[in-house]
Amino acid sequence: MPANSMTVTDIEVSAVALRDEEFRDEVFAAASAKTFPAGTIFARDSVSLKLVVFVKGGSTNQNGVPKAVSTYPIVTTGATDHKVRVLVKGTVDKSKLIIDVDGTGANVDNAVLDLLRDYDIIPIDVNHIAGYDTHD
Repeated sequence: MPANSMTVTDIEVSAVALRDEEFRDEVFAAASAKTFPAGTIFARDSVSLKLVVFVKGGSTNQNGVPKAVSTYPIVTTGATDHKVRVLVKGTVDKSKLIIDVDGTGANVDNAVLDLLRDYDIIPIDVNHIAGYDTHD
């Protein structure tokens, strides 16, 4: 690597959860080793009653019904169960929500937002006006 090359890393300091948070200790049934970023949306498998990743339009054991959101990165070590603490109620920053298969919130549309509201997870728009410029 040339001496003048550098890597730029954005540092995000704002939180997913904003107010009136309620958390619950849960078991997440991971399908593989992976890091799930803060803001990842989870569903509850109707058979095992464990959390699984939310699938937009999903129809397998209620995997298309969002019921929890991570507020910190969850690192799994393989296809096994992991203990997690997730937000199950409260107000969240809409821009921080992530659908796992996309890796972003690009497909968090009004239908997904309505489903979250059905379970008392209230996504709102937040104006981030005081961010840090880390690209010096």
